[in-house]
Amino acid sequence: MDKKYLTLKERICFTVGAFGRSGIYTLMSMFTLVFFQNGAGLTLKQGTTIILIGRIFDALNDPVMGMIVDRTKSRWGKMRPYLLFSPIPIAISTILLFTAPFEDGSGKAFVWALITYILWGVCFTVQDVPFWGLSSVITPLESERTSFISTARLGSTFGGILPALVVPILYQSNMGYQKGFFISAVIFAFLGCGLSILIFFVSKERVPKMDHTPSFKETFVVLGKDKLLIIVIFAAILGSTMVTANQCADYIGNYLVIQNHTDFSQIFSATGELLGGVDAAKAYDFWIPRGTIVTTLTVAIGVGMVPAMAIFPLLRKELSLKQIYIYSAVFGLVVHALCYVVFSRDVTSVNIYLLWIFLFLMGLPLGIYNVITYALIADAVDYMEWKTGERHEGVCFSFQTFLSKVNAAVATFVFGQILDRTDFKPVDKSLVDVAGRQIFFEQSHDTQLMLLALVTIVPAVGFLLTIIPMLFNDYTGKTKENAQKELEEQRIAKMHTTES
Repeated sequence: MDKKYLTLKERICFTVGAFGRSGIYTLMSMFTLVFFQNGAGLTLKQGTTIILIGRIFDALNDPVMGMIVDRTKSRWGKMRPYLLFSPIPIAISTILLFTAPFEDGSGKAFVWALITYILWGVCFTVQDVPFWGLSSVITPLESERTSFISTARLGSTFGGILPALVVPILYQSNMGYQKGFFISAVIFAFLGCGLSILIFFVSKERVPKMDHTPSFKETFVVLGKDKLLIIVIFAAILGSTMVTANQCADYIGNYLVIQNHTDFSQIFSATGELLGGVDAAKAYDFWIPRGTIVTTLTVAIGVGMVPAMAIFPLLRKELSLKQIYIYSAVFGLVVHALCYVVFSRDVTSVNIYLLWIFLFLMGLPLGIYNVITYALIADAVDYMEWKTGERHEGVCFSFQTFLSKVNAAVATFVFGQILDRTDFKPVDKSLVDVAGRQIFFEQSHDTQLMLLALVTIVPAVGFLLTIIPMLFNDYTGKTKENAQKELEEQRIAKMHTTES
C-alpha cells in the first residue's frame, strides 16, 4: 500500500494545464457581463439573461457529456481522448465570444452573444468533464488523489489571477473595450489551448473500468442512491452566491473606490474639449492608472485563495472534509458580513487598502471551496462504488463542472438583476477622456451602497445556506476510512489482474 502511482511529470503537466485553461474560464466567468454591456452594447438585463440561458443549457449538457465519457472506449482510455481534441474548439469559441461584429445593442448583437456563449459552454464542457474526471482514475489511492487535486487547483487559481491582472488594463487603455477584450481572448485562448493539451501526452488512466456499461436509466438509478453526491449538489446550489464578490469585484473597483477618489472637475472629449452638461461623469485621471486599481481589487480575492489551497492538504490531515467545509463557510460568512458593517457607515470614503485586506480574507474560504468540492465529488464516486460496486466518474464530475458554472451564473444573474433595479448608470460609449479612455458615470450613494451589499451580504447568505446540506454528510471518520481501505485493496488487486 506504500506504492506511489503518480509521476512528477503527470503532476506538473496537469497543474500547468489547469493554469492555462483557468485563464480562459476566468476570462469568461469574470468579464463576460462586462463585455456584453460595454463591448457589445447590450443592456444589463440582456447580458444576465444570456448568462442564465447558457447555464440552463449547461444543466442538460454537462450530465450528458458525463454519460458519454463513461461510455467512451478507446486505446487511450475514456478521459484522455477529449483532452487531445477539445482545446482548439475551445480557443476558437473563446475568440468568437469576445468578438462584437454587429452594431451595439442591436438584435443581431444579442443573438450573436447568445449563440457564442452557448457554443463556448459546449466546447468547454467537452474538456472540463474528463479533465477533472481524470483525477479519479489516474491513481487508485485517495491520499494521492487529494494532493493531486490540491496542486491542480492551485495551478488553476494562479491561472485565474492572470486575466484579472491583464484584462482590466487592456480594456481600460485607449484601445477601448472591443479591441481590449478581443486581444485578451486571443491571448488566453492560445495560452490555454497550448498548455492543456500537454496533459494528454503524459497522463495515464490506472483505475480499472467497470466490467459492464450501464444503460442511461441504470446510471440515474445508481446516482439516486449516492447520498453524498446529492448532498454536494444541494450544498453547491444553495451556496451559489458565495462567489458573487469574486465575479463582480470589477464593479467595486470602478464605483466604490475609483469614483470616490478621483478629481473629475476636468472632463474631456476625444478632441480635448471640456464637456459641458455631463451629469456626474468622471474620467479616471488620478494618482495611479484606473486599470491598476481595478486589477488589484479583482486579484485580491485570487491572492487570498492561494494560501488556503496550499494549506488544504495539511488541514486534510487533521480535519474531515465535512469539518473543513463547514468551518470555511462560517469564516466566509463572518468576513463578508463584517466587510459590509465596516464600509456601509460611509460608502463614499472606502479605504482601498482596507478593502484589499477584506477581499483577501474573502478569498480564503473560496480557496478551500475551490479544492474541497472536487475532493467531495471524488469521495462521492468512491461512495457510489462502495455502495453499489459501480463507478461513474464522468457523470459525477460533470456535476462538478455544472455546479461551478451554476455558481458563477447565479452569482452574476442575481448581481445584475438586483443592480438593474437601482439607478445604476452604465457606460456611455460616446464619452471618453482626453487620452481616449472610457468615462464611467458616477453612481448615486444608494447604488454604491447596493453594490457593497451585493458583494458582501449576498455572498454571506450563500455561505450560511451551503452549510445546511453538509450537516447530513456521514461519510466521515471510521466509516470513510474503512470504505477507502476496502476500495483501494479491491482496485489494486484488479489492476494487478489486468496487468497480468
